[in-house]
Amino acid sequence: MSERTPHTLQSPGAVEFLPWRGVVATWAVILAVALGSLYFFHSRGLSNLYGDGIAHMEGARRLFDSLTPGYWEIGSVWLPLFHILVAPLALNDFLWRTGLGGSLVSTVAFAVASWFLFRLAFEMNHNLAAGVVGLAGFLLCPNMLFLASTPLTEPLAILWAVLVVYGLFRYQQGGRMGTLIGSAAAALLGTLTRYDGWFLLPFAALFVLLARREPWGERFRHAVLFSAVAGAGPALWLLHNAVRFGNALEFYNGKYSARAIYAHQLATTAFRYPTDGSLLLSARYYLADMGLVIGVWPLALALLGLITWAVDRRERARRSAALLFLVPFAFYLHSMAYGAIPLYVPTLFPRTYYNLRYGLEMLPAVAILPSFLFSLGLPRRMQGVLTVTVLGAILGQAVSLASGGAEELAVAKESVLNTPCRSKRQQALIRILREKYDGQNILTAVGKWGCVMPELGIPFRKTLTETNEEYWTALRTEPDKWVGWIIRGDGDAVDTMMCAYPQSFKGFDLVAREVFPDEGSVAIYRRRAR
Repeated sequence: MSERTPHTLQSPGAVEFLPWRGVVATWAVILAVALGSLYFFHSRGLSNLYGDGIAHMEGARRLFDSLTPGYWEIGSVWLPLFHILVAPLALNDFLWRTGLGGSLVSTVAFAVASWFLFRLAFEMNHNLAAGVVGLAGFLLCPNMLFLASTPLTEPLAILWAVLVVYGLFRYQQGGRMGTLIGSAAAALLGTLTRYDGWFLLPFAALFVLLARREPWGERFRHAVLFSAVAGAGPALWLLHNAVRFGNALEFYNGKYSARAIYAHQLATTAFRYPTDGSLLLSARYYLADMGLVIGVWPLALALLGLITWAVDRRERARRSAALLFLVPFAFYLHSMAYGAIPLYVPTLFPRTYYNLRYGLEMLPAVAILPSFLFSLGLPRRMQGVLTVTVLGAILGQAVSLASGGAEELAVAKESVLNTPCRSKRQQALIRILREKYDGQNILTAVGKWGCVMPELGIPFRKTLTETNEEYWTALRTEPDKWVGWIIRGDGDAVDTMMCAYPQSFKGFDLVAREVFPDEGSVAIYRRRAR
């Protein structure tokens, strides 16, 4: 005799009912795991090692703390929403210097995404056990827990993707315009967080077009409405780049773009990314990455869930919104093959760690797909056995991934190995400035020495970079009017300026110059006493 869960939809489009005790218990678990992992990784000094995370904190802080604060501190490559959300927190010196301002945003995003993945699995399958399995798949991934403790943009981007899919699922079931517009708003915010969100838009619009059995004119109007709201994000970013930099595609082909960085690498080292030009190799690297950061057992369960979706005709359409979680797979394959984006795994050439966190963008899919293994037709005993088996596999994989300790988690290990704060040049700068710095403005290249200012607590309004354009131009004739110190690295913007206008910098004395064979040189100058 089959058992039907008591928490079922009473009418098409109705919200699945969950007793308040269940809501409280679920949120208690989510918050305990999210806040506990934040404390765990931060207390071990692991949450703020990523170079990108340190740079994101700088970008957020500079919105208020700069010689030219405000809009003009928004750059061309990184999308602005994460920086805008973190900026008020980054005004606090402790939250800025430790990276906790960004970590808190990531942790909140992770917690909210966990709740909506639970709701989605629960509602799609009319089954509380399915919701628990979906939540466990997301909540018990050690590498995701680490990522949620960092000031990186992926947890926030994952939140918007989850809200998009949940909103489209609710729209499919009930046809309410509020859920459609809410989903479109989440998609808009996603497009202002990471470029993954741009890639999702056409697939989401196609889903809106096909989701409901309505007249084609109505379907088309709804798809256009969704596209207009969500597409405002990319349109605004193109407009920003056109106004700010005179090139609408500055983020794509400008001097700080991934393409420009790759072109410089090819010109100087001739080293090509192993996945360059090959979708097949990109797939191999990305699957290897997913195996490292998510684990083989969750991937196997997700594949079984996908097969279940394909063969279960009765529930196939109802669960189809979850397929939108597969879009990051196509996005990263295309980016690795044709978008000058590298991803290195230690099991494949060049056998190192780089951008492994990209594999975690697939975690919502890996978490939700196993929930399809649960159906209303399962007898109680079989459902209990299945629940224990799936949860056991998920928990066993988590224990296996975490068995080497926090620093051996693949994504955490990448941050430890690649952190710019271990740079000998940056450590030399910190040592010299800690001894000699007297509070005058410092000329430096933007983003070049990301660990120096937070380590020493020097506010960014005491620095002058190429983003401070009106001041930067004045350096050509009278640099001593604006800065008392200069940090010069090989080939950076300051080096270029000093080579182009050597006479203007005659009033500065060389304080120290250190050369490191594997990194190059760094020089510090101080304005001569008048």
